[in-house]
Amino acid sequence: MTGLSALISKYHHIERSHQLGGIIGQLDRAAHLASEELGADFTALFYRRRDDDVLIPVACNHRPNVCITSLDLLDSQLGRFGPDDNSGAPEVIRLTDDPQGDPALYDPFAAANNLTYRQVIVLSDGGSSTAMIAAYWRSKPAEISPETTGHLRLLLELMSGTMSIADRLHVANDFSVRMAQVLSVLEMNISDPSSTGIASNITSLTRTLIPGCGVCFLSKGIGDERFNVVELADPSASSPDLAERIGEAIRALDDSLPDEGRLDAEAVVADISDLCPGLGTASVSVDMTPDEDHRCLLVVWTHRPTGFTPIDLELLSALALATRSVMQYALQLKYLHKSKRILEKSSARMADTEALAALTDMTTGIAHDFNNIMGGIVGRVQLMKMNLHEGPILSGLNTVETLAMEGAETVRRIQEFTRRTRNKKLEPVNLADIVRNCVDSRPSSWKKVAEAANITVKYSHALDEAYVEGNDDDLVTLLNKLIENAVEHSPEGSCVAINLESDSQRVVLTVADRGDGIPDDIRKKVFYPFFTTKAKRGAGLGLAIAHGVVISHGGKIEVGNGAEGGAVFKVSFMAVDRVDEESDITGRIGQADRLRILVVDDDEQIREVLSDMLTIDGHSATACADGYQALEAVDEQSFDLIITDLGMPGMSGLDLAAVVHEKFPQLPIAMITGWGTQLDEEDVSLKGIKTVLPKPFHLKDVKALVRELTTS
Repeated sequence: MTGLSALISKYHHIERSHQLGGIIGQLDRAAHLASEELGADFTALFYRRRDDDVLIPVACNHRPNVCITSLDLLDSQLGRFGPDDNSGAPEVIRLTDDPQGDPALYDPFAAANNLTYRQVIVLSDGGSSTAMIAAYWRSKPAEISPETTGHLRLLLELMSGTMSIADRLHVANDFSVRMAQVLSVLEMNISDPSSTGIASNITSLTRTLIPGCGVCFLSKGIGDERFNVVELADPSASSPDLAERIGEAIRALDDSLPDEGRLDAEAVVADISDLCPGLGTASVSVDMTPDEDHRCLLVVWTHRPTGFTPIDLELLSALALATRSVMQYALQLKYLHKSKRILEKSSARMADTEALAALTDMTTGIAHDFNNIMGGIVGRVQLMKMNLHEGPILSGLNTVETLAMEGAETVRRIQEFTRRTRNKKLEPVNLADIVRNCVDSRPSSWKKVAEAANITVKYSHALDEAYVEGNDDDLVTLLNKLIENAVEHSPEGSCVAINLESDSQRVVLTVADRGDGIPDDIRKKVFYPFFTTKAKRGAGLGLAIAHGVVISHGGKIEVGNGAEGGAVFKVSFMAVDRVDEESDITGRIGQADRLRILVVDDDEQIREVLSDMLTIDGHSATACADGYQALEAVDEQSFDLIITDLGMPGMSGLDLAAVVHEKFPQLPIAMITGWGTQLDEEDVSLKGIKTVLPKPFHLKDVKALVRELTTS
């Protein structure tokens, strides 16, 4: 014990020592007084507790010139005296030293100490002796007067009362010490709040409180149908079916167990002696249930003939209440630890989300500005090339155009990474078809790399249908990024294996290569943007894009190493039922020989380049720097087509399109943007926008756009 319980125990031990010391001093004076009254050479005082057959010597006194030995012989010789020996006047008898003589006259203690005469005065109460004085003399004493005998009987009554008080003090102090042991439960270390550890401590403490008892700790969780034995300790030879017998008794008692919240001793401790015959002379069930989701019982039994004392039951009740409090605290601590772990994971995910969101905002803005710059460069280069047919200048312009388009491709990849912020409409799509098309027929950048290194990309076509909620283009991007990563990390002549599995709940896609695998120290970093392990040039965005697609689809992506080496990427989505596809029909307008086209862009270079391209193609172009100028132009003259930028100050291209579409629903609208593909398709369609052209654009792209929107 430590802390409060140890302090209480120490206090009561000291108090009991002081109290018993005072009582013993009084008894010693009583023995001296009796010896003086009788003029005896040796006097002993005895006391017998109620309901106890043991005669206890409590004090003795002898003359200074008398040496006494063999005090232990007093117990066996004088224990035979009872209430019948108190009839009449006590007699002084002469003892014999012959062990073969009359047993009533032979006293081993007297013979060992050369004592010849003895007188015994017995005090009885209710038919049982409670106190006794035994006096011994070496020579025949003077006659004992009735007055002296009366004084001695009064002395015995005082001694009996004193010892009765001492007994009650002993019981009270014993209860206090045992209660201090119960309080030690509140100091139990529950840093590991497991039911097994608590059960072991409670079982051990119960056996300390009630020595020799048997203990069984049982528990039942919210999903359990029956109580389970957690800890069992039996001082006797345990039968093999002891736990089962206790379990049957508890099941019989289960319906009558007290309601939660009743904390009186009668509700906490229930007698189950009739339910467990043969378990012991008495057995009880102690309810230690901490809450409505957990039930705990302590079964205690004893083999003592008298069974449990009232104090035993009070202590068990107190133990139950203390244990309830400790278990409630342990459960709360367990829940707090769980909540802390969840909060830490959520905080980490939130931090990642905020960091990625900030990165998305930054990269999106930069990409938009670069696309405007690249658009102006590419447009001007193409217009300049129209006036040249050969020579070093044309070759230089081709180089400039190629480098600009490479830069635009890098920007496009950055914009693909930010696609996770889009809110796309997800529809049931057949992932099996997407995998087949990507591997077999759809052109992809990874196919050239695979052919050059003789790497086989193999899909077994095991499934015809595997429907998930998704966006077709995004899922194509996801698969291409995973295959591209696998191909780039595969040795020459190896194979990239693609597998697709499906059940009623999940669709699981795996892509495995035969490379070196992924070390544990970088496994968590592979989905970070701009993190790459490629020796050659790489932006480190492929797996980040794949991760963004999976998350936006409500899926889960994991990475590990295969049993035969190489990395394995595992992607899982919720499976959905197949639905009929709906066709999307867009209207066309007739082609005119010379079209009146309104160009709206806040960037002067893009505005001029686009106007020049349209003019060269034979159309009439009207340029506006913002949406407000464009609305004035639409009100003043008629147009066959509007081409507007997305991001403009004051009024965005989407807002402009919405106003124009409401006034002139048949007027086709196209949008050019440096924001990449970060547009909600449904929102774009509702505002009358027929097509979106990303920056930078070629002259042929502008021609195709005009032709698409003005031909039926």
